Amino acid sequence: MLPLRLTSSRRVRVAGAALVSIVMLAGCANDGDTGTAGGSGNDAAGEGATTSTVAKDPVLLEIEKRGAPKVEVPDQPATKLEVTDLVEGTGDEVGAGATITAHYTGVGQASGKQFDSSWDRGEPSAFSLNEVIPGWGQGLVGMKVGGRRRLVIPGDLAYGDMPPSPDIKAGETLVFDVDLVGIDEAGPKVDQKAQAAVEKRGEPTVTVPKELPVELMVTDDVVGTGDEVKAGDKVTVAYVGVGASTGKPFDSSWVRGAPVTFTLNEVIPGWGQGLVGMKVGGRRTLVIPPELAYGDTPPSDDIKPGETLVFVVDLVGIG
Repeated sequence: MLPLRLTSSRRVRVAGAALVSIVMLAGCANDGDTGTAGGSGNDAAGEGATTSTVAKDPVLLEIEKRGAPKVEVPDQPATKLEVTDLVEGTGDEVGAGATITAHYTGVGQASGKQFDSSWDRGEPSAFSLNEVIPGWGQGLVGMKVGGRRRLVIPGDLAYGDMPPSPDIKAGETLVFDVDLVGIDEAGPKVDQKAQAAVEKRGEPTVTVPKELPVELMVTDDVVGTGDEVKAGDKVTVAYVGVGASTGKPFDSSWVRGAPVTFTLNEVIPGWGQGLVGMKVGGRRTLVIPPELAYGDTPPSDDIKPGETLVFVVDLVGIG
């Protein structure tokens, strides 16, 4: 059981995937199935993760030579993500959103008990950093191939109050020792200048219009200066989404601490249409009528059936 969140392309088409925060439980099975997990960690890795077929290259041999780690847990729960390189790697460095192959062992801080380990399955696993809990997505960036890194992840960057297994307590701090075998695919293309500009202007305040449109409404709050989005492109964005009836956020990449990458044919139609023509570095507001959002079958109780949704989106990369 990799520390996945439910952000498969199948769920994106149905429920907006990364556009709804409730799908950040562990993606251990198909839609609607939270899967099971045990100390042996012998269940399916989940959507978006596969058992690696990496050959016994020198890096893997060296990692296997040092053997499975003995994970040490802190006395107190973590209040922020803690990253420690136990062994400094000498290979390539992981970028945000990369697809990697790694060995790992996870232990609950409160129980001190192991709840999962690729070592028990006898081979490393491959996954994208866009598909895992935020503590992994953030904590493995900058790690070098061949290294061993310890992640102490507070509950809000792990599974929060909805863990996928009875072996993990609600809100529990999790500790992982991760050995990086290889980088299978580089992460999404992020314009660092655009990213810096987005971080400087900060999380947006979403304003719901007094009169809701019956068609998709697009407003460029900040016009970007970079490349322009085309239909079907893969994009990397930061965003906040609110329901028009309440004005309250139901999802935000800002809360998770990292932008999200997806292709425009995998998201609700209001996004797939509304981001076309946007330029990297820009900020755009989308007011999306229900027929271009979730209609009468929203994926979350935080979104009412037939509700208009309002998103503010910052574009930091294409491709």
